[in-house]
Amino acid sequence: MSNRRGNFFSKIRKVSLFAAVFAMVFSLTGCSSKSGTATGKYTLYWWRTLGDAPEETLQEIATNYMSDNPGITIKVVTKDPRTYQEEALSALAAYQTVENAPDILSVDAEDLPRLAPQLSTAPDDLFDTSVQKNQKKGEKTLQYVKALFVPSVVNSTVLNDPAGVQKVYGLPMGVDNLALYINQDLIQKALEALQSSQTSQKTISPEQMSALKKKIQTPPKTWNDLAAIVPYLTVKNGSQITQSAIAIGTSKNVERSYDILAAIMMQNGTQITSDDLNSVAFNQARATAAQSVNSGEEALKFYLRFSSESDPLYTWNDKMPNSVTAFEQGQVAMMIQYADAYRFIIKEMPSIKNSIDVQPLPQVADPSSPSSADSQKTIAKMWVETAPSARGDANRQRAAWNFIYYLTNKSASSTYLSTMKLPSALKDGSDRSKFEAFSTQKNIADTWYKGSKAMNVNEIFIGMIDNAYTKKKSTKEALDSAATDITTILQASKVKRATAQTGATGATK
Repeated sequence: MSNRRGNFFSKIRKVSLFAAVFAMVFSLTGCSSKSGTATGKYTLYWWRTLGDAPEETLQEIATNYMSDNPGITIKVVTKDPRTYQEEALSALAAYQTVENAPDILSVDAEDLPRLAPQLSTAPDDLFDTSVQKNQKKGEKTLQYVKALFVPSVVNSTVLNDPAGVQKVYGLPMGVDNLALYINQDLIQKALEALQSSQTSQKTISPEQMSALKKKIQTPPKTWNDLAAIVPYLTVKNGSQITQSAIAIGTSKNVERSYDILAAIMMQNGTQITSDDLNSVAFNQARATAAQSVNSGEEALKFYLRFSSESDPLYTWNDKMPNSVTAFEQGQVAMMIQYADAYRFIIKEMPSIKNSIDVQPLPQVADPSSPSSADSQKTIAKMWVETAPSARGDANRQRAAWNFIYYLTNKSASSTYLSTMKLPSALKDGSDRSKFEAFSTQKNIADTWYKGSKAMNVNEIFIGMIDNAYTKKKSTKEALDSAATDITTILQASKVKRATAQTGATGATK
């Protein structure tokens, strides 16, 4: 819901040992949060936004931690999301005179490359429970993170430090992802309208009618499935759309339009960035056995079909309300959103609660086909807990990281996830999603590197969609222009993800 809730932060080893490590670490952390030592007693300030979990939930987590760590006091500091970024940066800059400057700072994972110079990295022995017992050390933090957390967490939080060493810069309690929201009441109304039309016109056989009803009632697994039902869920009065099938095809009134388009790009094999993360490649054609294909342009063209008046899929335009508002008011049957949208929707429109169903994001390839496993994608987003380095006290930073370690284990995170209705960031975590779709998708959810100006990159994507929608530029011209602007940002971004391949010029997702 970030477009309407204010701008927050501009937004394995596979060996048998890890199975045992996983069980050992997270069975212990429920009752012991001391993953290392931090000399002295500290009052640590934990900063989060008011748009996040209720303060009483955060306080409950902090209190539970303090009961096991008498030398540590955790004070929860919540801020207006509209001023959160500015207040946090100001407090860090003036930490000597600001008593409650953040020791643990919750940030949008997209912002880590920009904030990395101001953050401490996780100690190498953060997950090593043997440290406090003076036993032989186990695996290093990086190895634990790769083994325990879903892939999008590793991709987002492991960056190269100034020396080029892979380090963990933050960890999340939960991971959200894009899925398909469906208003079942509007689906039922469409079926009733279809039945009424058939009763009066009798244009198809009963068998065909039964098959058509089943198609409309069955949640679409692929984009082709979704396209097939769009005409039956779209209601028009002349050229005016009075009810849309799905909110997609434009930029500014479709929340997270940039993420939706990126997801389609990933699904159809579009190469988003170069291997060295210094440029983008979504505008480049790739050779196949039969021809040269610009999959990025194909994804953009498909996205735009739903807003093109001359297309059979036309069901949305820039005169429609904000996509979430339209969904709340029953003006659109489907929308694509994150799990965190649900609690805002039912708060603003309680009457719609029993009508909402959520299904996995449609895919380009049939998810039931074994050959499509690698192409199954949705977009992930997460808020990660970080430990700023401003105070320069190593012991204090260690104490902060010990708390982050506690926050992200299975026991402590379940309190947060239950309130937020989010999947766990752990592969084997205690998911608390309201809808199963968010949990089933967490291992195929991914992010892509946006450099040190993630918000700007998102705005460039919005501009790219808008330029193509309004015909200011052709789809190819819109892609090329956006690619140039984003490449400039990536080249100027000093902190890279650990996935960056030095000296590489090829492309990667």
